[in-house]
Amino acid sequence: MKKFLVAALFGIVGLSAFAGTCTFANISLTTIGTHDTFAAELKNDSGASILQHNFVVAFLDASNNVVEVKTVPGCLRSIRNGQFDFFSATSSSDASVTNVGLARIAFDSTFKVGDTADGDVTLKVTDVNRSVGSLTVAGTIKNNDSDTLVNPTACVVVYGTNGNVILVAKQTDLNDIAQSDAAEAFSITVDVPDSDTTVDHVSVYVDGLDGSGDANPISPVSVTDRNVNGCPTVTNTPTTTNTPATSTPAVTDTPVASTATNTPEGC
Repeated sequence: MKKFLVAALFGIVGLSAFAGTCTFANISLTTIGTHDTFAAELKNDSGASILQHNFVVAFLDASNNVVEVKTVPGCLRSIRNGQFDFFSATSSSDASVTNVGLARIAFDSTFKVGDTADGDVTLKVTDVNRSVGSLTVAGTIKNNDSDTLVNPTACVVVYGTNGNVILVAKQTDLNDIAQSDAAEAFSITVDVPDSDTTVDHVSVYVDGLDGSGDANPISPVSVTDRNVNGCPTVTNTPTTTNTPATSTPAVTDTPVASTATNTPEGC
């Protein structure tokens, strides 16, 4: 683990649409291979639900000079009010050059506020296995809703023993899933540090676009806190209902994040 600064210090801006705050937590700057990866989660307490969004991450050297700036998508398509999103970015520079990571949510043309759509998805995680410096997470997604699940996406959030987010990885090339279709399989393999303290457990999230016509993202479902190389008991937590966006929330200066609700199945 390397030195890092609080993510919210970088380029914070305000939006008149927000009344509450959005805060970063569980931040890390971790060397994976020969490059540093900045990762964090962001909680949305703004009073509004966010749909489209990106995160901007800046890597600085030991003298606080900007080495590189990257824009990356979040783990989830939406950050519902009171919930979290997760993200990571890997520097192109050698880890010997980068010493600090800073981040903010990108209030640009990609940013969109609105409501998530209803969905009914069953997520099953079948494998969480690390081999030296590689981690593979696999499972299946089944659509139980009458509308087709368009462009389903599986996302893995990797945590260390201290609860910090180490990295985020997504699979976006999955087939659309109609209600009558068989479960769609996903498998995500990422490079990770070969350390039981740096890589401890994962959470898996799935969302997609509602096929009824409005093309809004469904509320995410998740299986959380799965041990790496293990298969612990998972507690079923029903997916929470959508929190609609407030029509005229007030200004806030902080970014947003969200913990998706869980519909886990066993191993």
